[in-house]
Amino acid sequence: MVLLAGFMTFINLSEAYNIGILDQTGGYPFGGEGPTPYYYETAGLYAKVNLIWGLLFLGTLTYGIGTVFKGQRERTMWTFGLIVFLLIAMWIHGQIGM
Repeated sequence: MVLLAGFMTFINLSEAYNIGILDQTGGYPFGGEGPTPYYYETAGLYAKVNLIWGLLFLGTLTYGIGTVFKGQRERTMWTFGLIVFLLIAMWIHGQIGM
């Protein structure tokens, strides 16, 4: 689960960086073409949404790593549950506005 949270952190933050800072928007259906979630309306909105998801996963990842190294099994299990919750919430969020 820690690796999955790290992967999601990397993916979301790299998307925010590529779109928001480097402005590499080629190949993205911005403007609401076809069945896309609401945050594809503009590149800036897409970058902000990915930044928020990336920071949520980053916070959960760092807290989870801390609980693993401190040997706090109960908090580690709660953190893993939170990671699963975030994955489900992110999936649901992607279905909104389609």
